[in-house]
Amino acid sequence: MYVEVLHRDIQRNIEFVINQGLLSDEGLMKYEDYNVHSILQYCLIRINTDLCPIPEYKVKLKVPIDKLKIDDGFKERKTRYQRFIKVDVAYLKNSQIIGFGEIFTPDEIHGVLSSRDLISPWITPRHKIEHLVKYDKPKFIIIVNVMSRLPPYKDAKRYTLDKWEEYWIEFIKNINEQKIECLHIIIKNIENIKYCTYITS
Repeated sequence: MYVEVLHRDIQRNIEFVINQGLLSDEGLMKYEDYNVHSILQYCLIRINTDLCPIPEYKVKLKVPIDKLKIDDGFKERKTRYQRFIKVDVAYLKNSQIIGFGEIFTPDEIHGVLSSRDLISPWITPRHKIEHLVKYDKPKFIIIVNVMSRLPPYKDAKRYTLDKWEEYWIEFIKNINEQKIECLHIIIKNIENIKYCTYITS
């Protein structure tokens, strides 16, 4: 079971960067200026397994994303199909992707919803993850949500941080029900980090 091993490594890495002063409450609040995404990406990569973690990996989709099926608001766009998805970390074994990790800072907190539920059409994290799960069938996914504050977007301000946390947890549980192991990490501040592991039977 991959996520149980990865859970230990990643938690140790997060504790390491906190102890090094690289991850702080001030940094979590000003995540754009403090390289929080890159620091957490490092935490997902520094693992002791036989997997090969590669950052910023461009996944060629077996089935392209049809944007018009997601949201007809895309009809004004020139490109209808999206043929690649870049993931924060791809975990490869024998040259095959068997899992991926994604880090979502507050600016994507509302990405747990579908595009049709938002003001402007975009391929949200929800669509990307669901598409990869359906067609690429990874063995596991790791999702890190930084929920230190709400960004200034209207869609994000529709709910509280606690409500967004509920939506993300519900989403991850739905993914796990599709026989995908999941590690869900929620970071509100350095004293409030939750690690939830969902395995498959």
